[in-house]
Amino acid sequence: MKIALDVDGVLADIIFVWLDEYNKTHKKSATKDDIVQWDFWKELGYDKYKFYEELSGCWSRWIEVPPMEHDIANAVEKLHSVGIVDIVTARDEASTKYVKQWLEHNGIKYNDYVAVARGRDKADLDYGIFIDDSPNNVVSIVSKGKNALLYDQPWNKSITDSKIVRIKKLEEAVNVIADLPQKFGNQYKIQSFLDDNREG
Repeated sequence: MKIALDVDGVLADIIFVWLDEYNKTHKKSATKDDIVQWDFWKELGYDKYKFYEELSGCWSRWIEVPPMEHDIANAVEKLHSVGIVDIVTARDEASTKYVKQWLEHNGIKYNDYVAVARGRDKADLDYGIFIDDSPNNVVSIVSKGKNALLYDQPWNKSITDSKIVRIKKLEEAVNVIADLPQKFGNQYKIQSFLDDNREG
């Protein structure tokens, strides 16, 4: 089983750094709980290019980016027990070196590092399961008949699709993946899951 593991919003709490910069610049006191939709930046008068440029720039402060969970490296280590874990992230070249430094600093082990230009491009990749926090990404992934786990965040609460399994901690993904046929219940996916295990 090949597992595509997202970075921003799943492993790394990058929005924490972005909010810190935004609040200082604009004399605001916004918190992550205020971000209740994926494209919240529209309400701030941003376009997506400005927002993502700022978010990418925040990675230069990589040493200050907190992990989403206290023992994130151990949670990822457990994921390796149920599949091959690749980092799959929508990423520009400028922030890649910082992300890789952050992963190493936090002791996060992975097989391969895959960067795509846009989040929705992930759905075209050959993975058995995707772990992501983007509502847009997971909807795109399941629309192509693939499995997605949605990492719970304030900005993805609107997603209620029964084909998408929501997890609140990364460790929950281990049990879901180990029990994939029962969790997803789709006969085609059951066969696909069994075939993957026979091959590997």
